[in-house]
Amino acid sequence: MRRRALPICTILLLLAFAESASAESGPPPDTPSSSVRLVDEAFAVGGAEAVSRILPFLKDRDLDVRTQAMRRLVEIGEPAVDPLLAALADESTRWPASGALLNIGAPAVRKTVLAVKHRDPAVRRGALFILQQMDVTSAAPSIQGALSDPDVSVQVQAIRTVAHFRGEGALRLLLEKVDTGYPPPVRDAAIEALAGFGDEALPSLRTLYVQGGGEMRVAAVRALGGAGTREGIELVRSALSDPSALVRYYACRAIADAGDTSSVAAVAALLGDPDPAVREAAGESCARMPEAAEKALFGLLRRGTPLQKIEAATAIRKAAYRPAAPLLAEVIRDPMPAVRLSAAAALMVVSGPEAVEALVNGLRDPQIRWVCILGLRQAGTLAVPILLRRTGDSELDFWKHHVLAGMGEKAIEGCVETLYRDKDAGTRSAALCTLEQIRDARAALPVVRMLGDPQVGQVAAFLAARMGQVAVEPLLLSLRDENPDVRIRAAAALGEMREPRAVPVFRVMSQDPDPAVRNAASKALLRIVR
Repeated sequence: MRRRALPICTILLLLAFAESASAESGPPPDTPSSSVRLVDEAFAVGGAEAVSRILPFLKDRDLDVRTQAMRRLVEIGEPAVDPLLAALADESTRWPASGALLNIGAPAVRKTVLAVKHRDPAVRRGALFILQQMDVTSAAPSIQGALSDPDVSVQVQAIRTVAHFRGEGALRLLLEKVDTGYPPPVRDAAIEALAGFGDEALPSLRTLYVQGGGEMRVAAVRALGGAGTREGIELVRSALSDPSALVRYYACRAIADAGDTSSVAAVAALLGDPDPAVREAAGESCARMPEAAEKALFGLLRRGTPLQKIEAATAIRKAAYRPAAPLLAEVIRDPMPAVRLSAAAALMVVSGPEAVEALVNGLRDPQIRWVCILGLRQAGTLAVPILLRRTGDSELDFWKHHVLAGMGEKAIEGCVETLYRDKDAGTRSAALCTLEQIRDARAALPVVRMLGDPQVGQVAAFLAARMGQVAVEPLLLSLRDENPDVRIRAAAALGEMREPRAVPVFRVMSQDPDPAVRNAASKALLRIVR
């Protein structure tokens, strides 16, 4: 027998697993320090009585108390073994009891081996776990016997323990457990364990794949993929053409998990597979290795069947692969509505000016319009200047403003950025029109600030007058601006609005040194007071 005493850090780790389970049970002590004292007083009694008095403290809410209880039980040693083994049946004490048994070590081994046949499956499962952690190879017969335990969870733990020890016959025993007659949890545990054998398991797994039925080939592919060896992955690659859809599905997943870029072209070929689950697995695999899959995916987008185009676009969307944007902008004009929809959905995720331009074009297509609207709103500030530059088409203008109206703060930010950076008068005027339609105090201020602009100042004044009360305060402040053009246009706007709060200021402005300002103030005043 080999054994290793676990340090207290391992005890703490085991206690961490039990933290939530213990939180709702156990005696509620006054303070941790008083409970620790009670543990020490019980320990002083000694023997079986000390054990029975300390055990309840394994359920204490406080980690320090549980740790002290474990320390004292370890110090008691062999007399604590039977009660600790019984405590494995209780979920709230299972992990601290396991930690104590592991640190008791050799005195606990014999009874732990016997506990593999305990009447309670939770105790049997816990005993197997402890024997595995203690490396008790002499317990191999009992552990192998547990592979036939009537309880599935015990069989699963026995599989993990056998795999841990390896040894003669371990591989053969685990291969038997992947048979179709066993429950899925048992088979899954055996497959996972076989993957840990690496090259050692390769001949057996190859035989299992070549000679087995569909479910056995699935098991072989899963284990080969988990092993991660070059030969194993080559065999998995060959399984991509297996007649069983389930085998092809797991082959795609195994290649993705292994990150095998050399197989990605073969995986991409399954994007046209008749089975939807296989197509999904192939798409997920390509999405996890987009650079390696680029050539294959782009080829399908250009020349594939409608189904292949849809799946390729979906894989690109899942990968958020930006280099695909130019090609997706072409695919969004495909004759098939379903293909166009998949391309638009991918463009929603693939950001950048090219993606936005393509989504703007898609606003004319009623079958993908709402995806394009959502995509453009999601793009936010980036989309605003591009939307504003696209004008002259009444239908496009309608949907363009529908997009902008749903952007809120992002639309305002984008319009302001366009006003200050863009040099095209038409685009800047469109930005002002958009702000006017938002009719928000945050939108009014940038409109009024454009009153002195030589290119769009007149448009700004006209639109400010249409914005109503949200524009009044900025306009009143503008009546005192040092730029006479701003004062003139602000006066005209307030006069158009017939805003009474401007009257006192207009009377003062009748003495303005600039005659054009005096004239504008007089006209505005007449509109209000007549």
